Amino acid sequence: MAASIMVACGSDSAADGDMPEYTVAIDTNYVPFEFLNTETQEMEGFDVDLIYEIADRVGFTIDLETVEFDGIVTGMGTGRYDIGIAGMTITEERAESFDFSDPYYDAGLILAVREDETEIESIDDVDGRPVATRAATTSETYLKDNTDAEIQTFPDIVNAYQDLTAGRVDAVIYDLPNVMYYIDTEALGEMKTVGDVLTGEQYGIAFPSDSELTEQVNEALAEMKEDGTYGDIYEEWFGERPE
Repeated sequence: MAASIMVACGSDSAADGDMPEYTVAIDTNYVPFEFLNTETQEMEGFDVDLIYEIADRVGFTIDLETVEFDGIVTGMGTGRYDIGIAGMTITEERAESFDFSDPYYDAGLILAVREDETEIESIDDVDGRPVATRAATTSETYLKDNTDAEIQTFPDIVNAYQDLTAGRVDAVIYDLPNVMYYIDTEALGEMKTVGDVLTGEQYGIAFPSDSELTEQVNEALAEMKEDGTYGDIYEEWFGERPE
């Protein structure tokens, strides 16, 4: 179920109702980019802080709507949402349906296995084995295009991790920052990564085709990188400043 959260960015002009309001679709659970803080019942994460700062600089308010990832991809293609930010990899296929901002995060895919796994040392070892990932992501596409694994997909990547630690699949492939965050905070010695980082990917903020917001957001991103604000937000969520 999608939850709608009203967030006002800015101060006086926002209070006066002078700023336009845009619907921003964000993933339901992609730690540390976006997730629900169960204590405050508010969405938090790198993407959340980033889009709030961008909205403040560009001059708009946000109607933040949490949506499953594949719903965001579909919704951006149909123009349902004004903005989508969800750790979304920029791909040629997606760019045919909607526009992207300049890249705001460099990522890649990584393979994870149980801590006691000795036979799977890289992506070359997964053929014929059950491998889990999140549905409608570049991870699923990578498995289909590059392996003969028995692919199992889930709407939530946490379910894939749980199946791995329970022994129901032999490996999981997904975005490096999320895999590492889960290993460090939840898996607690039950999972490890193997092999090299697969593919060079970049995340972008999504907009309907020909949106006037794309250029404005790009300008705000450039300013944030120049004045150090982007680095501050990055360091808060990843523990180090970007290269």
